Amino acid sequence: MEPLAPTPHDASATPPPPHAAPRAPGNALAAALAASGALASRLAVLPALADRDAQREALRQLAPALQAASLALARLETAGNEDCPDGAGGDALTGLADRAQLDAASAALALQYPDTPLMVIVADVDHLHHVNDGWSYATGDAVLRAVAGVLRAQSRPQDVLARADAGGFVVALGGPVSTTRALLVAERLRAAIEGHAWAAIGDGLRVTASVGVAARAPGESLDDALARAGAALQECKRGGRNQVRSRA
Repeated sequence: MEPLAPTPHDASATPPPPHAAPRAPGNALAAALAASGALASRLAVLPALADRDAQREALRQLAPALQAASLALARLETAGNEDCPDGAGGDALTGLADRAQLDAASAALALQYPDTPLMVIVADVDHLHHVNDGWSYATGDAVLRAVAGVLRAQSRPQDVLARADAGGFVVALGGPVSTTRALLVAERLRAAIEGHAWAAIGDGLRVTASVGVAARAPGESLDDALARAGAALQECKRGGRNQVRSRA
């Protein structure tokens, strides 16, 4: 079985500037490729179906895939016409995906795995305002960039990494995994954040994160899944922070 993450590399190095960072998997091109690939995979199985009822059912199921591919291609064309040279967007501070990219990539994942729950993980830096007040806002920004680096080091290429707001991050796992496995991933992320070499950023600095996990059911909106993961995260904060919890 493929491991959920590659061997972690050194996340203490300064991440590349946003314009040099690898493109987030949620940009218009990646979304169009994912939607087209999902459509192609559905088309590829049609010739092998001998049963006429199975053929009719497979053809009926093409409609949402065709619609998603058409929408993704339209967005790609729009992105190509925007003033931004590459239409990539993204969070300027961390180089992770922004909310629009997260939405697009999550929609592509839902299309690729239409009948399987997909796991989302939300992480929030504990007491970020204390870092801003006790050290500086520049230190707080360095913390957020470092957390983004930790998430990159602990995630697979197919996982979607995004900055949600202030000290909040989202990891959408790029394929079906169990809730138990997702909780193990979340705990690994939490421990890696806690164990980072924070003293290199600020003398005496210690940073932890609270992490919530939820399964996005087939057909469920991303907002609903994120709301449940966020509720689990709030339980962590009420319970003392620096922990992982899940919501069904």
